[in-house]
Amino acid sequence: MSGGLRRMASLAVLSSALVLASCSDVVTLELPSLAQLEEASPSSPPVQSVIYDVHGEELAILRDQYREPITLGQLPTHLVQAVLTAEDRRFFQHRGVDGRSLTRAALTNLATGEVEQGGSTITQQLIKVLYMPDAPRTVETKLQEAVLARELEQQHTKARILEDYLNAIYFGEGAYGVEAAAQTYFRKSARDLEPAESALLAAIIRAPEALTPTRHPELAQRRRDDVLWRMAESGYLTDEERDEATGSEIEVHGRRSLPSIRDPHLVDLVIRELLNDPRFGATEEERARLLYGGGLHIHTTVKPDLQALAREILATHLPGEDDPDGAISIVDPASGHVLAAVGSRPYEELQFDLATQGRRQPGSTFKPFVLAAAIADGWHPDDRLDGRQGDIALAGGGVWEDVRNYDRRSYPNISLTAATQASVNTAFVRLGVDVGLERVAGLANAMGVRSPIPQRDVQLTIGGGSLGVTTLDLAAGMATLANLGTHAPTTVVSRIEDQDGQTVWVPAPERQVLAPSAAYVTLDVLRGVVERGTGVRAQVDGWEVAGKTGTTSDHTDAWFMGTTPTLSAAVWVGHAEGRVPMLDVQGIARVTGGSLPATIFADLMTRALQDVEPVAFTLPDSEWARVEIDPRTGLLAAPWCPGTVERIPRVLVPTDTCPEPPPPPPPPPEPEEPEEPEEPDVGPEGEEATPEDSPPEEGAPEEQAPEGGGPSEAPEEEEPTPEAPPAEPEGPPSEGTEAADVEGAPSEDAGG
Repeated sequence: MSGGLRRMASLAVLSSALVLASCSDVVTLELPSLAQLEEASPSSPPVQSVIYDVHGEELAILRDQYREPITLGQLPTHLVQAVLTAEDRRFFQHRGVDGRSLTRAALTNLATGEVEQGGSTITQQLIKVLYMPDAPRTVETKLQEAVLARELEQQHTKARILEDYLNAIYFGEGAYGVEAAAQTYFRKSARDLEPAESALLAAIIRAPEALTPTRHPELAQRRRDDVLWRMAESGYLTDEERDEATGSEIEVHGRRSLPSIRDPHLVDLVIRELLNDPRFGATEEERARLLYGGGLHIHTTVKPDLQALAREILATHLPGEDDPDGAISIVDPASGHVLAAVGSRPYEELQFDLATQGRRQPGSTFKPFVLAAAIADGWHPDDRLDGRQGDIALAGGGVWEDVRNYDRRSYPNISLTAATQASVNTAFVRLGVDVGLERVAGLANAMGVRSPIPQRDVQLTIGGGSLGVTTLDLAAGMATLANLGTHAPTTVVSRIEDQDGQTVWVPAPERQVLAPSAAYVTLDVLRGVVERGTGVRAQVDGWEVAGKTGTTSDHTDAWFMGTTPTLSAAVWVGHAEGRVPMLDVQGIARVTGGSLPATIFADLMTRALQDVEPVAFTLPDSEWARVEIDPRTGLLAAPWCPGTVERIPRVLVPTDTCPEPPPPPPPPPEPEEPEEPEEPDVGPEGEEATPEDSPPEEGAPEEQAPEGGGPSEAPEEEEPTPEAPPAEPEGPPSEGTEAADVEGAPSEDAGG
């Protein structure tokens, strides 16, 4: 048999089998069921997602394919009629497979020797689009389409099938569904199409690439006119309407490009946050499919005015081409919402986000996490630390050799408050070792630092070693302090809605990670850094500011992180290319955290809060305690050491009472009084009587005088125990008590 005859025979078998499938209620073929295919395939075609800013303005569209779902009831009648005319005139009469159409297609195919007509119904086409898009055109697959089409018609209404089809079918130029096609070719909704435009869309379905009107306008117009004539034959159009439509010119547009993204760094941040969130999907593949094809409405937290302000301030303070780069992140303490996150480089120049991806050593800006852990574990701001330079013993027997302070000075007996304000490295290394490195790292993570923290590296106590953080990490940590230890998870997305407007994602719930009073005391110590320590340039008129400076070795990275009661922010200045010393920048010989970053922070907060009434950091009444404190020891008073009643944060309430004084020494024994000598017996002649003269009483032993003729000596008196010298009085600060002045604070950041 020749090849032509074999092909003719195959076509005949295929057509006959399809006709048989259309007529039989039972077809015994070993094929997957519709339920099995639905389980293995997406339940609906992908639909683009949209990202909005905090005001509801569109930021970006995310899609792999352009789809815009629309309901059947929203479409004009002539559009539905045009599609039925072009693709399936007997749609409402058949049960998924049309025997008449198949017979007609079989005769045509046999006459031409090619598959000129497939006879596939709208239901069969929908099966292929949804469940068998890549299946080859074979006898088996065509039979499977027919069987599944019958099954689909038994499960769904005709209206449901037609609506799904009109939203899924491809129209060329990347457009899937009639709404996307109308927007692509006519820049209007399918609701507003004219009959000629509806007929053109219906004409494209048969061969979308060959009939694309932007590339093949004459062929597309002939096919459109054919559809219009057949619509008139079916009574859908009058002759006058047909003639008017066929006489109109085709005016179409090309592929609709994605709208320009207003803030690409922000959009990238949204995408990264959702693709890394396991609550958004079990695997990254599932999350990506939902993000780009789930038809989501993603609402972000960033405020465009604050975003623009942060960019302007960076440009003002770092205007030169040779100046370092900078980055700013701003977080709302109460909600955890990211209000701004910007770097000084435009997206066209640097796609890497300096604010949220630029991990650098934080220097002393990491010390507040050590401080907070210490306060929570019972340390008092007035407790003394060893700030001497030199070797420091580590837990487990190791030694960190030759640890230095920024100013190369030693502080042998410095308070925790003063060590923070002066940023004394050696004091904080010893403090971190005492509190525990894992404890510090765990608290930092809980407070909002998402970057990995090396839990066994002692250098984390002063922000060195392999530790790297972003401005968003540090702003989140300060926000948790300002929110009195309650961490509202840092997020750039406030909520996500599905196509129906139902909320399907919200940020994780907040949780208490630090006792409110511990956070308040930590803030109070950090206020001293800004008021009289290394961060004085970060002061904001009328506002309480708590913060910390940080400078890495060789002045390659400089930081300031701080917070007011309503806004938290972190500022980084450095070079995006790597560790380049920042010398002679804007008239500053050596850039430190207390110079440019602190100044940028002050400028940012002053302008961001200019229309906001200042408020103070406050601690709820329930977190204060009224206790009687012994002023000499700072411990709880007792009957033997009366004190004064003070109102102090609960975390600072002592657990011990003042020591009971030693018992007084026993009194010396009373000395024995000498016995009075008895009157001597006088004999008849007046002579002194002798013992012999006075015989003892009956039964009494003879008394012998003690040796030596007198009473025995008294024992020596016991020496009294000397009283211990009084301890230096250091009672806990009460409400409103100012911290002590910095002991030997350097003029620049001493944090290293």
